[in-house]
Amino acid sequence: MKQLIGALILLLGVVLGGLLVLRIWGVVPVSGPTLVRSGATLLVLAAVLVMLIIGWFAFFKNPSASYDARVGNRAHPRQGPESQL
Repeated sequence: MKQLIGALILLLGVVLGGLLVLRIWGVVPVSGPTLVRSGATLLVLAAVLVMLIIGWFAFFKNPSASYDARVGNRAHPRQGPESQL
């Protein structure tokens, strides 16, 4: 996952660098307002993704499902076939 995120960041940096070089030479493949709208769209999508992840872990995860609370103070995995779920 780290490699995928790193590769995406690197690719984004190369693309932005290429656009900057084109801008220096007077070539305008993408206008400023288009970049601003695209950036705003990506920010909205990122915010929605973060909210979905927070909602998933807040409402749909059961943290005590795979640990036996009766065995001392430390978390111990359950023993038996129900731990295979």
